[in-house]
Amino acid sequence: MPIIKDIQLLVPADMDQNRLFFNQTRSISFLYSRLLPKLHAKDDRGIQINCVENLEKGKQLDPYDHIIFNYFPVFVEVDVQGFLELSDRKKKVKTLEIVHEGMKLAACEFNWDTSLLDEVYEKVKQLDYQNIYPLIKKSSPNKKYVGSILCHHEVSTIDVYMEIKKRNGKVVGKDKIFSVENTDEQNLFSEYWILVWKLNNKLEFADDRFNTVYRLTFLEKDEPDQLVWKIKKLNS
Repeated sequence: MPIIKDIQLLVPADMDQNRLFFNQTRSISFLYSRLLPKLHAKDDRGIQINCVENLEKGKQLDPYDHIIFNYFPVFVEVDVQGFLELSDRKKKVKTLEIVHEGMKLAACEFNWDTSLLDEVYEKVKQLDYQNIYPLIKKSSPNKKYVGSILCHHEVSTIDVYMEIKKRNGKVVGKDKIFSVENTDEQNLFSEYWILVWKLNNKLEFADDRFNTVYRLTFLEKDEPDQLVWKIKKLNS
């Protein structure tokens, strides 16, 4: 049986409004998705939470007009316009409530243990609604360092960082290299995925065609504040 891997929020009554709503809820819906245990479904790999003005109107909509293939639809009552007027922090809080409500509806259909969902809900709050995850990581040739590309997934952007850690987990350095306004992480994942160590102290991160390369050169000194750390953006 398939395992639920993703949660998508949709405004089926207004596709223009849906585009903005999807982007501004993606940070938390993706965080909740990442924290899910192995939840099995009949034929579905995701849950589509349809956000409607009221549930009676929702009953009049055919969820399969806009259904994502292999996603199970549920309906949740949401004031979408009111949501869009909230601060970023309140949008994160409200998104968690919407996602959790929708997932509990799906749990009834698939007979999941809702206590597992409650654990995910609490974990998101414990993380202070911060969705931070590695895009890719690689060890240096001498195995002394681990270079990572980290995503800080926010309401309006995904901020991308280069980070170097020692094998013991101590951070040598970390810097933001760029931000993208498209908060659907799949677009970022499909475009940027090449991470290459050139030397034990030189790391390059590039898009799939090497049109843009971020080159980090670093060198540890005896004192941490003497660290040599330089990131250069190279365009073809």
